[in-house]
Amino acid sequence: MFTMFFFLACGFQTSFWPHLIPWIPGPQIWLLMILFITLKWSPLFAIFYIYFLGFCLTRFSHIPLKMIWSSLLLTFTLLLIIKNRVQMSGAFSFILFCLGGSVIFQVGYVVLSQLIEHTPTTLMFLDRLLQILINFIFSYPIYFVFEWFDESLFKKEDWSRSPEKQEFEV
Repeated sequence: MFTMFFFLACGFQTSFWPHLIPWIPGPQIWLLMILFITLKWSPLFAIFYIYFLGFCLTRFSHIPLKMIWSSLLLTFTLLLIIKNRVQMSGAFSFILFCLGGSVIFQVGYVVLSQLIEHTPTTLMFLDRLLQILINFIFSYPIYFVFEWFDESLFKKEDWSRSPEKQEFEV
């Protein structure tokens, strides 16, 4: 279900938003989703799922796979380091982490592009700044959607029960 929502978020940004408000870059809900996964899920499961989502993202954008994977790995690593040092939870912390994660992703993408690619991406400072601001604005309402989605699909007690308990309960 998260993958389906990811596809809808990518389609919203690339197809629907440009027809709705063409002069402002669309919110990167896919990035907010990746940041949510980074903050909420266990790191081992999260990194593999984020790499899968990064692969899926290449179908919606012109971002090369090496760039999206390296940018997401950098964002994941730095955000995980910050998350382990700062003990906050809830919507306010998600907003702050989304702001930081969006900045890390945008700056990391430009820097890594300069280092890795033969034809590096242009800076587009205003566009990237607007994208960070739009992500910041959309992070508050989307947090509650992600939280509801996460709680309804991944109940902690279902993941923590052993197979012996499940057989006994049946």
